[in-house]
Amino acid sequence: MPKKYSDTQKENIRRDLRSMAERSLFHKGVKDTSVDELVKAVGIPKGTFYLFYGSKEELYQDVMVSFRIQMQDEMLAMLQELDENHIVTSLTTVFSHLVENIYARGIFKLLDRRTARLVSRSSEVDVMEREQKALLSFFRELFGYFAIEDEDDIARFHEAFQAIVYSMDKAQDMERPLDAYRLLLRGLMLQLVGE
Repeated sequence: MPKKYSDTQKENIRRDLRSMAERSLFHKGVKDTSVDELVKAVGIPKGTFYLFYGSKEELYQDVMVSFRIQMQDEMLAMLQELDENHIVTSLTTVFSHLVENIYARGIFKLLDRRTARLVSRSSEVDVMEREQKALLSFFRELFGYFAIEDEDDIARFHEAFQAIVYSMDKAQDMERPLDAYRLLLRGLMLQLVGE
């Protein structure tokens, strides 16, 4: 008979599994991470894993959704503290925070097209595609704070942002990748705002 967990224990187990999945994602990737490794690191029986997730792909879907929600909350909070008279600097700061977290937490590996297909294959809904659409919608919301509403400009920014994320797989070979990304983001913001 499966062990009963309190709501707090359930949330702690989910949090720990997401955390271990992220850590493993950065170092090994989705394909080379096993459920056995995850449950051993978290200290739960393998059967308990399946009380929470139907597969490791489902866990990585949860990692992606949780990451997006957390970043949205943090970025919106940052906007409240930034100077709206310095649009380029403010937007560069906010998007640099997102890029730094995508890189440091290994999320860029989930955004690779092959990995995204692997993670979404066990789901009726293409979770990764849905998350990309949610991110684009969020970008529209952020830019709306600065009266940037041109759909073509926002779509081009989203594609340029994706190009930055796709380059992260090679960033480990760079001496200061985050400085380079910040400079690229500033250039994108200057182009977008037209300052």
